Amino acid sequence: MDILIPTRKVIYTKEQYDRWKNGERDDCIDPYCRNLPGTMGFGEYIGGKYYESLGYQWIHHDFNLLGGNKLGKYPKAEGIFRQYFGDERYEKGRQLYNLFSPAVRIEGPDLMLFKPDGSEIRFAECKRLDTRDKLKESQVRGLALLKLLFGCHVEVIEIIEEGKGENGEGNPIKWSF
Repeated sequence: MDILIPTRKVIYTKEQYDRWKNGERDDCIDPYCRNLPGTMGFGEYIGGKYYESLGYQWIHHDFNLLGGNKLGKYPKAEGIFRQYFGDERYEKGRQLYNLFSPAVRIEGPDLMLFKPDGSEIRFAECKRLDTRDKLKESQVRGLALLKLLFGCHVEVIEIIEEGKGENGEGNPIKWSF
């Protein structure tokens, strides 16, 4: 079975990078991301801002649909998941972690993106090309499981410095099970 994971290219400006590096983060809606040191979280911030422009909200890090954390650890995300998937489907999905771990490493993606009205949830893994951040097999596995088992739209967002690329679609990633 083959799964295609789309990629999207999102451009950032030097001004955005400098503001983030200098700690000017008032426009970052995610508290976890906003409080990361140095330039950490910048790619996720750019990916999240892109989706904000499309009417989504986002959470970086503080969610886990595949399990591995205690219930109640991420109450905001848990509430969104329960609203979207229902209690039974959400709790069954959390059992996946124990099914695979530790024999097969699975990583959840960087961003949970959701419509405030509860009509859609999607996931994205962000990769900054200027830092040579590469997609790991365990990250692709996580995205593939979210797409296959939950029917969620998933993608990889390539974060590119202005002048070194263009916004738009990239080459999809093909994953074979």
